[in-house]
Amino acid sequence: METFKRKKRLLLFIAFALIGVMSTFGQTERTLDFNALLSNFADPPSEYRTAPFMVWNYKVTKSDIARMIDEYKSQGSGAIIIHPRPGLITEYLSDEWFDLYAYAIEKAKEKGMTVWIYDENSYPSGFGGGHVPADMPESFNQGQGLKLEKVMLLPEDIDSYFLCLRKEEDKWIDITGDKASYKGETGDYYLYKKTYYSNSDWYGGYSYVDLMIPGVTEKFNAVTMDGYQKRFGQEFGRSILGVFTDEPEIPSSGGIRWTPLLFDTFKTQWGYDLKTLLPLLDEEIGDWKRVRHDYFSTLLSLFIKHWSKPYHDYCEKHNLKWTGHYWEHDWPNIDSGPDNMAMYEWHQMPAIDMLFNQLNEDSLQGQFGNIRSVKELGSVANQKGFKRVLSETYGGGGWDESLRDFKRLGDWEYVLGVNFMNQHLSHMTLTGARKYDYPPEFSSVSPWWNDYYVVNDYFGRLSMLLSNGIQKNKILVIEPTTTIWCHYSVNNCSSIIWDIGVAFQRFVTKLEMAQVEYDLGSEAIIRGNGSVMNGTLKVGEASYTTVVLPPMMESVDVSTFWLLKDFVAQGGQLIAFSQPKEVGGKASSELSSLLDEPSVIHLTELEPDVVRRYLSDKDFGISYHNGDLYHQRREYKGGELVFMVNSSLDQPTRGIIRMKGTALLKLDALEGKVYGYPSHVSDRGLEASFEIEPCGSLILYVSHKPLEKEYPTEVKFERGTKLEASFPVKVTRLQDNVLPIDFCNLSLKGKDYRNIYFYKAADLAYKAYGFRSGNPWNHSIQYKRNVMDKDTVRSGGFVTTYHFNVVGAADFENIQLVIENSGLFTVKMNGMEIKSIPGTWWLDRHFGVYDIQKSVRSGMNDVEVSINSMSVYAEIEQIYVVGDFSVIPGSDRWSISQVVPTFGLGSWKDQKLPFYSWGMSYSKSYRVDKGNVHYFIQLNKWNGTATEVFVNGEKAGVIFKEPNNLNITPYLKSGENMIDVHVIGSLYNLYGPHYNNPSKGLASPWNWRNVEKPIDPSAYNFIDYGLMEDFDVYSD
Repeated sequence: METFKRKKRLLLFIAFALIGVMSTFGQTERTLDFNALLSNFADPPSEYRTAPFMVWNYKVTKSDIARMIDEYKSQGSGAIIIHPRPGLITEYLSDEWFDLYAYAIEKAKEKGMTVWIYDENSYPSGFGGGHVPADMPESFNQGQGLKLEKVMLLPEDIDSYFLCLRKEEDKWIDITGDKASYKGETGDYYLYKKTYYSNSDWYGGYSYVDLMIPGVTEKFNAVTMDGYQKRFGQEFGRSILGVFTDEPEIPSSGGIRWTPLLFDTFKTQWGYDLKTLLPLLDEEIGDWKRVRHDYFSTLLSLFIKHWSKPYHDYCEKHNLKWTGHYWEHDWPNIDSGPDNMAMYEWHQMPAIDMLFNQLNEDSLQGQFGNIRSVKELGSVANQKGFKRVLSETYGGGGWDESLRDFKRLGDWEYVLGVNFMNQHLSHMTLTGARKYDYPPEFSSVSPWWNDYYVVNDYFGRLSMLLSNGIQKNKILVIEPTTTIWCHYSVNNCSSIIWDIGVAFQRFVTKLEMAQVEYDLGSEAIIRGNGSVMNGTLKVGEASYTTVVLPPMMESVDVSTFWLLKDFVAQGGQLIAFSQPKEVGGKASSELSSLLDEPSVIHLTELEPDVVRRYLSDKDFGISYHNGDLYHQRREYKGGELVFMVNSSLDQPTRGIIRMKGTALLKLDALEGKVYGYPSHVSDRGLEASFEIEPCGSLILYVSHKPLEKEYPTEVKFERGTKLEASFPVKVTRLQDNVLPIDFCNLSLKGKDYRNIYFYKAADLAYKAYGFRSGNPWNHSIQYKRNVMDKDTVRSGGFVTTYHFNVVGAADFENIQLVIENSGLFTVKMNGMEIKSIPGTWWLDRHFGVYDIQKSVRSGMNDVEVSINSMSVYAEIEQIYVVGDFSVIPGSDRWSISQVVPTFGLGSWKDQKLPFYSWGMSYSKSYRVDKGNVHYFIQLNKWNGTATEVFVNGEKAGVIFKEPNNLNITPYLKSGENMIDVHVIGSLYNLYGPHYNNPSKGLASPWNWRNVEKPIDPSAYNFIDYGLMEDFDVYSD
């Protein structure tokens, strides 16, 4: 075995030569002056405010652009990320596209907002909406995988195989150039055939591209970014801040991942030939761990060299920040990329996504609860000096996500390292299939939208605080990713990679719960940025006095070994929860000798005593019980900021925080106010007690010197005198009731389909007229105009018929029908043609409204929606009946009745409002004698996405979480005061998903597919929205 001393310089030189000049450190300089931030705390600048995905998913118009930007501004966002997405009709990257973009930039500037470019037509980034494969066939036509076939005799089509190996004893020989001479000769043959990415409508009819081929990224930037640069280059770095890239990847097309440069690069980097060792990527014999390690290291260097570095350099040259994310949640699966964390250092603003609303701290590939994923991002920020790091958040969490959920999810990722919120997503329209594209929806369509400013302002303030100061974690936990490489096989993956992943996930979760302050380390980043000085391991701008090898780590890289050797020799604290015996996948006596050094600490479990002795800070500590507590600490000039989060849904957390300092402040990021916070000095330092409610947070600032001014004490609710209302609560429905109808009969080209789900009906209609994948606006994108160019049908359409039942009399004062894209269709109600009301819409501006008061009848009603000539716009969708009526269950369907109950407390669904999604008002009047007292409203049992409180017609505030009270003193007058409490629902009860037993907290387009038959009304899983118990008003 060669010694590492002979290989050390060679390997590091090769790594740098392949990657090129390392990425530059930092972005704009952080502010360390805490007092300077306080002046902007109430109203943080737009740079710290959120940036929703502004989804362009229809025929884009200036009026829609202006409307959407106005909405974002009104609710406190500071930027937009313009995101092309399925449903887009306007031609991507056309002159019209850039004209509309110019308009969006100007409207954003008028509102004091900035713009970010989303670099792809949907995702994953790299294919340029089909333009890259169209212009550069070599980006996809050379193959992306090698599929293995083992045979004893060479087949007749042997010439179709790319690589042919023959096993002789314990090695393989390459017979590719002489394969004809082996025909008919029995042997142990390993044959590799190229595989290719398949064409798909998702890629505009082309396939994805190979991002490891030289020139592909440059072509991508040329077809995508150059158009923006030519039109708006003068705005780069000013009103256009950067570029968002989404899930670029290097998956195999089948078999092991191959790319044209693989074998030559491997040999240059590692000094031996991969071709004749290719079987070791599947078989565990010989030097298989070393070969796999070196193979994945080569893929990573190719990915960085040919994707990350050109893109990074393009953005540097053009004064843009490159943000976006990879497949960080797939780990320990590395099919999409060998080391996602290693990619982050090449971004000026690295990012992750954190989707859905299902807390799971055990799942390796979860989203909310996946501590590793978020800590990687925050750690890279500390190591590379990035001021801002972004998260694409909330997508797919469902229509029912509430303001409480939004805060809880955001708090969790912020405390772990995020400081820039990107909401997923805000559609231009919900027309057709677009409404099922990973709700929730951040626009006025959502019933809670007018209250969202509370959450948006909160995260603007929090982003400002967490983007400045410095987080100085002194402990580095090295990730076991290179150990994963040693075991990973695309074709025959060992279960040990999942065991390693589970062990690591549990380890970092324990660290968080024990309030240990640490960073994670990618060995690729450590290799390029690591050094040892005076017993400290420096990784870029971060310095670590303790390094931890986590459980089940078996191998480290050569460069890591040398750094650890120096680190231990200089007195650094190395803690080993495992005993790795390999360097680069090869057994190493030198590593064993290093770990046998007396100063190396060997541990097996992360017990409390271990944390206290080796992983705690003598000048800082948090003790607590109950809840699900996380914290982050940041240093400022003259003090420290501590952000604490309780992610528990139902348990408060209580505890004591201890730190160095003289005085404490509480920063209320929901209200934008600063208060003094009670504390006392003990022999252990400054101490303070805290209690954080479920889904709550606490921001404290400890000053290291006396405060320059006195801050007020927070007025807290204490139950004093309960006021008596002047009359019992009066309950009012704020909008019309609704009945959606999602099954229909379809007559299509002489065939009749009865009682089928609208989704299936739409696919049948589109396929009948030449759209092979069904609805083209559902799961495909346009390359140029290749969807619109199919809109050539001049005769032949379809007829859909919907039914709804009226129980009792049909003498409705207010009843209407709603049909999407109503201008396309002929609509008949019970055989009578009806016309939509001009200029009137419901929910979405493309949802037309029909007055059916005169045509509705008792019993079964038929609504016929037809089109004579099929149109590409003619999506068959559910229809809606809206008005002043009740919705009641029957044996096999929902019906409506004109009898409307007197509403009261309790669930809306039990008051004949099962699909109702908006708000109910609960009103009482109180006589108040104003004096030197405070008045609070207290909600008791309720359920909704938010609650609005109005006093004498003026909005006093929003309640959306514990402790469910609000100080209403400033809004009261002496005498009678009307208090209206509006409990707000969500579109979940309208849109579900209601079929196939969907899990809560995850809503993807697939939840609205594959529905075969209606379900009984009793099988619907509605949410119980409403005020379940009356509210109270107290004086202190």
